[in-house]
Amino acid sequence: MRIADAGPEGSKEEEVSRVGWWMSCCVVTTGFALMAGGCGQKGAEADRAEPTTQRISAMVPCGQVGPFSEVEKVFRQANPGVELDWIPENMVTIVSKIVDGKERPDVVLSMGDLEMDKIEKAGLLLAGTRTKYAGNSLAVTVPKGNPGKVHGIADLVKPSVKAVSIPSPDHNSVGKHAVEALRRAGIWSKIEEKVLFPQFAADSKDVVAKQQVQASIAYHPCVTEVHVKGAPPAKSKNEIMVGVVPADLYQPFWCEAAVVKGSENPVGGRKLVEFLKRPEVETIYREWNFVGAGEAEASQEKGSEG
Repeated sequence: MRIADAGPEGSKEEEVSRVGWWMSCCVVTTGFALMAGGCGQKGAEADRAEPTTQRISAMVPCGQVGPFSEVEKVFRQANPGVELDWIPENMVTIVSKIVDGKERPDVVLSMGDLEMDKIEKAGLLLAGTRTKYAGNSLAVTVPKGNPGKVHGIADLVKPSVKAVSIPSPDHNSVGKHAVEALRRAGIWSKIEEKVLFPQFAADSKDVVAKQQVQASIAYHPCVTEVHVKGAPPAKSKNEIMVGVVPADLYQPFWCEAAVVKGSENPVGGRKLVEFLKRPEVETIYREWNFVGAGEAEASQEKGSEG
């Protein structure tokens, strides 16, 4: 601001200019003070506000109710203030609901590769989040009493085996890899006509328990899955595992997880997916028989020797 030249006592123009300058400073200073006061007030309000609870939603296959119940406890301990809201559901139903747009969980877990392939092909997985976290494998199960005298997949060709149940290979990883194994073993053409293909893996387990078939190929972990949160693995009274499908007969596959595109909390979803790769999670899943095909076979052989 320009101040006019004046004598020792200053001119009227100088006096007016000084007054204007002083008032301008007051206005500016007061404005800054009010602004500072406002920021301070908001900061105080933020400090007093209750922390918001972060919610992560997940859809979990029924075949993982046991291990995921334990994973939830460990996850909550490691992430206080985070709410993990998970829904156990049939795997085929999970895929259908997500692909049809009826559900958009932050994270989807699968029993294998086929289910996750379907969701990915629909363009519904967040790029770069698809993650393997637990090895899966196949087992041969029979009804109580083993009426077909089945001890492995080679026995499925016996005349005593009138029907075999395999979850639909169009909807289930277990079915996809079971048919793959039977083809490689050279017996698919010999038993194809007596194979039933239930849409749901749970239905396949039911027909074995009701002795409507003489054998089934199932997920190894599902033999001891009880579908009750917090309950330990348990053997079924009406279904018996007589062996595992040899590891060299099918492509290894894993349970997988991924963040669903368009979900409400993709950041939280990534956090859960990354957590599933931790060693303690692997330990939990191993307790529920989630291991690689080769490991499952070795374990079966060791048990037979015992």
